[in-house]
Amino acid sequence: MSRERDRTDTDAEWPGPVLRATLDALRDRGALSEVSLGRVTVGDAVALVELAAGGERESRDGGRPAAGLAHLPEDASPTPPADVEGLLAPLRPGEGSSASAARALGARSLAVATLNACAAPLLDWRDGDPMALLDPSVETVATVGLFRPAFRKFDGVEVRVVERDPVDPATVSTPAGVSLRSFIPAEAAAAMEGADVVFVTGSTLVYGGIERYLDAAPASATVVVVGATASSLPDPLFDRGVDVVAGAAVDDPVRTRHAVAGGACGTDLHDRGVRKVYAARDAPATIDLQH
Repeated sequence: MSRERDRTDTDAEWPGPVLRATLDALRDRGALSEVSLGRVTVGDAVALVELAAGGERESRDGGRPAAGLAHLPEDASPTPPADVEGLLAPLRPGEGSSASAARALGARSLAVATLNACAAPLLDWRDGDPMALLDPSVETVATVGLFRPAFRKFDGVEVRVVERDPVDPATVSTPAGVSLRSFIPAEAAAAMEGADVVFVTGSTLVYGGIERYLDAAPASATVVVVGATASSLPDPLFDRGVDVVAGAAVDDPVRTRHAVAGGACGTDLHDRGVRKVYAARDAPATIDLQH
């Protein structure tokens, strides 16, 4: 399967059940009411959306920052709309179907970042790195996206990487006890067969197809969705069998804004207004701001 064909198939699935369920849940909880667009910052590989709350909503939120991050694909070309509904418009069926691929990917990134910003005041994340929860004695790890921490956490394992662009194992530095195999998205089921742990990067929420990857994960595997892009209400992911959502909370939007504008992304943001957080399926991850 060529990359062009894979992109077409994936595009047809977007936004998919997870993002639709997230949007519906946020609407039901009133997270989209009394909010307006603060600003949008587009960096080299990440987008930041900041929202402003007013009236009773501002009082209920207790000053919690409403800011969200999302992966920005290399070939994306976002044009930020002027309001929140415009940012969320790509999540409506049929919206943006005639846009170029670059503009569509950019609009998706901003839509996901907006969902994360809307959810931020509702989330009660745990601080820390969920990698510490995982059993280090596993033998097979599958990752959707080149998630390098999987190489450092485990020893004596086979890591199977599913990537849109095939990965040459010879070009990836891994510990001596780690072997790496590369798979394309069409081979996801084969890559995940028998895996003890499956990591799915949050960028799949932008590209589309996260549901296919979660469905391919073995029932016995520990499934972790990881990345700042996955920092919204975790329940729609838990409902699809995910065990841990490892995201990022924007505590200082001003610092993060400057970092994003300067080209920072990923772990570079963790010391620049962003905190590493996670939620596990066996523990609540949201708080009630309705009263």
